[in-house]
Parts: sequence; structure tokens; C-alpha cells
Amino acid sequence: MTVEEVVRQFKAFLTHRNPDAISIEIRNVRPIFGGASRQTIAMELEIVKKTTKISRKIVLRREFDAGIIETDTRTEWNAYRAFADTDVPVPELIWLEEDKKWMGSPFFVMEEVVDCQSSILAFDQPEFMGVREKVGEQFCRIMGTVAKADPKAMWLEDKMGKPAMDACWKRELDYWESDIDKKQMRPHPLLRAAIRRLRKNPPPPAQRIVIVHGDMRAGNFLFNQMGEIKAVLDWEMMHMGDPLEDLAWSMNRLWTWKEPDLLGMMIPRDRAVRIWEEASGFKADPDALFWWEVFTSIKGLAIWISQHHLYSTGATTDAINCYGGLWAYDIQSRILLNQMRGDA
Repeated sequence: MTVEEVVRQFKAFLTHRNPDAISIEIRNVRPIFGGASRQTIAMELEIVKKTTKISRKIVLRREFDAGIIETDTRTEWNAYRAFADTDVPVPELIWLEEDKKWMGSPFFVMEEVVDCQSSILAFDQPEFMGVREKVGEQFCRIMGTVAKADPKAMWLEDKMGKPAMDACWKRELDYWESDIDKKQMRPHPLLRAAIRRLRKNPPPPAQRIVIVHGDMRAGNFLFNQMGEIKAVLDWEMMHMGDPLEDLAWSMNRLWTWKEPDLLGMMIPRDRAVRIWEEASGFKADPDALFWWEVFTSIKGLAIWISQHHLYSTGATTDAINCYGGLWAYDIQSRILLNQMRGDA
């Protein structure tokens, strides 16, 4: 759906939800580009009723008709709801709509977190260069806090499949290899060699089964010029698994290609690991962490292959998928080659 179609259908949804409204206005519509699994649009909403007026800055996230990964809107909704009012900052939720009649796919609405940004390229700008270490330290503490959270106490354990502690690695590797099998349009010998290597040398069992964000990295949180992280975003791949999975994903050198020895262009990798260990209570065994780091290259390549498939088959014309399928695939392959050679 185009942005205009989404806004039109959203207004119809709001009219249905607010039959007593005198007027409903949607202003300052701004598509948020960069994500490849959700159509994301910021806007200002004003609903006038007989005795009240509601004015809010909101963000609407709608499942794409053709997405790079299979995701469930309710999973992301459950994550935001579970971490609301905790030490993990998340946006305030407003509506969840799973009936496809409104926009052809499920969507949800949350409060917009203002005066923040997410791009790691900001750390090259004078106003952010001085706070990037502060942001990095806070990010690692938040990541450790997510790993430390009790899934059962947060009402998430029954909503997601819980693998055995010695099966986390296999479930994830099986899933992403299967995705590659479905979507590859040419052979990927390096990628297949890496998968064989990981299967022959599995990591130790997880220290505990925890909540895994699934896409915990620079670019998926909002921070301000004071170096404060105000919201952790993009929980659509949340699942239960090994706590090292999120840590390894955050350390993928694709997110910090300009400064590969830093986590997300923020802080040195060894300091990031220490902060995460202190916040989570877990230990990051170097060999186990390296297994998961190689896995993140496989997972990343699976996603970039999916983007290439979507764009090449005409399922989408969104340029972000062309970009991922070409540039990100190339850089991730170089990272994986270095890992296989023992240079990373």
C-alpha cells in the first residue's frame, strides 16, 4: 500500500473506533525509511469529540504485503507491552489491529518518541561525537537487562516456543538455513561452508533460556543529543533462546563497518562484553560467543538474500531491499570470510 492509501484506511479505522468523533484530522505524515519488515509512518493525530480533544504524535507500523522475514505483529506488540515501565525503554502502545480488512495486513500504533534519532551515522556529527561512548555503555546495559528479564514473570514464556538449553543453536541455524533454501537465486558456497562448520562444532548449551530481542543492534534504538537512549525498537524477531545470541548480533561488524573494533561505532568490543556480563549476570565464553558471531553472519546473509529475492522477483520496488541484497550482502560475505579464516 502507498502512504496515501495507508493514511486513508487508517482514517476509516479511526472513524470506526470513534463513532462519536466530531472531526478526525491526520497531519504531518512522514514515512520512516530504512526498515524492511514493517511499513512505518509517523503522523500527528487530532480527534475532536464533544467534550474532549485528543492530540498525539504517533507512529503506525504495518506488516508489508511481502516482507523479508516471517513476522507476527502481535509478537512485537507483546514485547512493548512486557517491557513497558521497566528499565528497558520502549514506546507507549496505543492500538493493535489484526483484522486485515483495514489495510490488508495487521498493524499497530504507538506514541512517537520525539527529539531523537537512530542512525549510527550521527556519531560522525559534532553534536553526537561526544556522547557515543555514553550511548554505547547504556545500550550494553539495556541489552544485558533484556537477557536478565524473567520471561515467565513478564507473561512472555507461554507466548513463545521455549527450546531446550542445548537446542537453541540448532533451532536458529535450521530456521535460517531453511530460509536460504527457499529464497536463494544462485549458489552461496562460502555461506554453505560456514553452516557446515557450525553444525560440526556446536556451542555449549545456553546458560539459561532468555528473551532474545532478535535484532538488538545500533540503529534499532532512539537516542538524543544528551546520550540518553529513549526507546528500544524493532522487536518483531523476539523469541526465546541463548543470551549470547543478542550480544553476538550487536557485535556484527556490518553495523560498524567504518570502525570494526567498536560495537556499533560506539565502544570497544571488550568493554561492551564486560558491561553486558555485569548487567546480565551471564558469562560470555569467547569460543561460544565466536560461534554465535559466525551465526550472525549466516543470519545476516539469509536476510540479505531474502531482500535480493524480493527485489529481483518484483515482489517489492522498495530500494532498501536492493541495497541490502547488494551492498549488505557483499560486506557481510567479507566479514564471514574473515571469520572463517580466523581473522575476526
